[in-house]
Amino acid sequence: MLIMQVVEASASGTLEIVRAISQGARAAGHEVIVGYGRRPETPADPAAFFGDGPELVALPWTDRRLAAQLHTGQALRRLVSARRPDVVHLHSSFAGAMGALAVGRGTPTVYTPHGYSFLRTDVGTVRRYLFRGAEWLIARRVDIVATVSAAEAAVARHALRAPRVATVANGIGELDELPSAGVSGAARVVAMGRVGPALAPVATTSILVALQDLATVEWIGGGPAVSEAPVRDAGIPITGWLGRDDALARLQIATVLVRWSAWDAAPVALLEAMAHDVVAIGSDIPANRELLGAHAVFRTPSEAIARIRTLLQDPTALREAIAAQRRRRRKFGASRMVEDWLRLYESVATGKASSAEVS
Repeated sequence: MLIMQVVEASASGTLEIVRAISQGARAAGHEVIVGYGRRPETPADPAAFFGDGPELVALPWTDRRLAAQLHTGQALRRLVSARRPDVVHLHSSFAGAMGALAVGRGTPTVYTPHGYSFLRTDVGTVRRYLFRGAEWLIARRVDIVATVSAAEAAVARHALRAPRVATVANGIGELDELPSAGVSGAARVVAMGRVGPALAPVATTSILVALQDLATVEWIGGGPAVSEAPVRDAGIPITGWLGRDDALARLQIATVLVRWSAWDAAPVALLEAMAHDVVAIGSDIPANRELLGAHAVFRTPSEAIARIRTLLQDPTALREAIAAQRRRRRKFGASRMVEDWLRLYESVATGKASSAEVS
């Protein structure tokens, strides 16, 4: 097959998933084209990031203004017309919207939202209504909505009444080999990811501040100055945006990862924590609960603080938490994820796709 991946949000966990799919598909003998946009966090050298295999095509997604979207739509239409892929996989809302408009009905399309925009809590009711309307239209233009978690699939089915829905759980290469424990050392508690509304900077900061007497704390990542302000004002160090290797180097020496998501789909950061035996503690939203289990998600920052303090002071509790993560992490390898995606692509390309749970 000739598989085209289209991603506007070319950074963070979404781009890591696109890379894993692309590399896995190439290893399985398929041809892969990646059409991508450029964000401030996009790797400076995308070719080095993706490695041998996929053909990379830069699209005019340099920002989110209307002109950039229209130019990208035209470029994507030309690219699909010239290369005639067997299936086009659209990643995230902007790619979904542009792909739904630019890719002709004769080309099989898969859409993965990686977190529905209308679930955001940092925008008003009117914008959420508009986002929901756009997602409703996308779901009816593409051949199938393929979510990265059962929680996201439930939103697609019930909130959008999407006609065809499948689920392929996220996976990362580190979990194919089930690595041993990471580096042990002094207690460290970190947050990781873009500093912004999705990760609730005020609530996350309150958790980190409350643990400074027991551990070194840090936010691995960066964001707009307005989002970073409450974190910096509280004296919490922020690394700024790092490449994946550098970010993982800081994560793997941590004891606990705090993921206080306001909304999310299937955070890759949680899988990365699992891979390095960093105990992940999350807010009690469906996506976090699905990955971590009910014992590792909490309704309030105070509950999370109490649990983390126990983990930092009780070696037995910490060992038990790591063991529980190890039992859950086995199904989140990249090899399984790629196999599931290729099976779904084949069904879409041959016209056999239907609403189903793939994984």
